[in-house]
Amino acid sequence: MRPRSFFLAGVMQGSRQGAELADQGYRARLGGLIRHRHPDAVVNDPGELMDGWLGDRTDAIRASHGALAGRAVVRREDLDDGLTELVAVFHRLTDLAAASDVCVAWLPGHQASMGTAAEMYSAHRAGRTVVAITPMRQNLAVLACSSVVLPDEDAFARWLAGDDGRV
Repeated sequence: MRPRSFFLAGVMQGSRQGAELADQGYRARLGGLIRHRHPDAVVNDPGELMDGWLGDRTDAIRASHGALAGRAVVRREDLDDGLTELVAVFHRLTDLAAASDVCVAWLPGHQASMGTAAEMYSAHRAGRTVVAITPMRQNLAVLACSSVVLPDEDAFARWLAGDDGRV
C-alpha cells in the first residue's frame, strides 16, 4: 500500500504587495503534525518544491514578480521568462494538490489567498479530502471546496488522530 500524500496549501503572499511573503512557519508545523501521525506520509510543501524547481533563479524570479506591483497593466504575453516559468510552477502545484490524497489549506485569521483557493478547488474537483484550517466558516470558497473546516492546529492534530478512517 502506498503512503498517503498531503499537500500543504496556504497563504504565501496573500494580499501583500511587492515581494513580501507571509510567515511560512506553518508549513513546518503542519508537516510535523502529519509526520507524527503518519510517519510514511508524503508531504508536498509548495515552498520547498518551488525553491527546488526554480533553483538559483528563485531570487531573480521573486524580484521580477514583486516588480509587477508597480505596473498598471500586466499582459501575460509580456511576462519575462522567469515569470512565465513561475506561472507554470503555479499550475504544476495546483495539479499536485489535485493528485495528493489530502489538501491541507492554512488560512489564518480572515486572510484570503487566491492561490490557496485554486489549490483547494483543484483538490476538491479531483475528489480529494480538503481540510481547511481557518476561522472563515462563512467564506463560500472555503465551504464549497472543503471536506472539513477546522479552527486551528490543535483541531487539525485531533483530526489527524481520529479513528474515522478518513485519513
